[in-house]
Amino acid sequence: MKLTIAVIAVIAVLALRHPAGRLSAARGGTLGCYGLERLWEQAGGPASSARTAAAVAMAESAGRQYATMRNTDGSTDRGYFQINSVHGALSTYDPAGNARAAVTISRHGRDWSPWVTWNTGAWQGKC
Repeated sequence: MKLTIAVIAVIAVLALRHPAGRLSAARGGTLGCYGLERLWEQAGGPASSARTAAAVAMAESAGRQYATMRNTDGSTDRGYFQINSVHGALSTYDPAGNARAAVTISRHGRDWSPWVTWNTGAWQGKC
C-alpha cells in the first residue's frame, strides 16, 4: 500500500513537470489559485505578482473562464480577469488572451486600480 502511494506521488510530480502539465492552465475551464497563477505567468506576468493576480481573478470571476458581467454603462466584463469591453479585442474569454490583457492593463502587475475588487479590497484572502 505504501509503495502504491509513493508511486502515485512520483507520477503526479512528474506530470506537473511535464510541459503539457504546465500548459494546462491555458486550456481553460474553472481554475483555482494555482492555475490562475500559472496562467498569469504563461501570459508574461511576473512571478512576483502571480499570487495577487490570482486573488484578483478569483474575486472577479471565481476562477470561471466564461464569467460575464454586464455593466450599467452597457459594457461587458469577460473571463477570468473580467476584462471590460472598452478594451476592445483584449476583452476575451480565451484564457491566454484574457490573462495577457490583464498583464497589459495592470502594467505587469504594478497597477490593479482598474479592477473594482482591488479598490474595494475584495481580492484579499482569495488566494
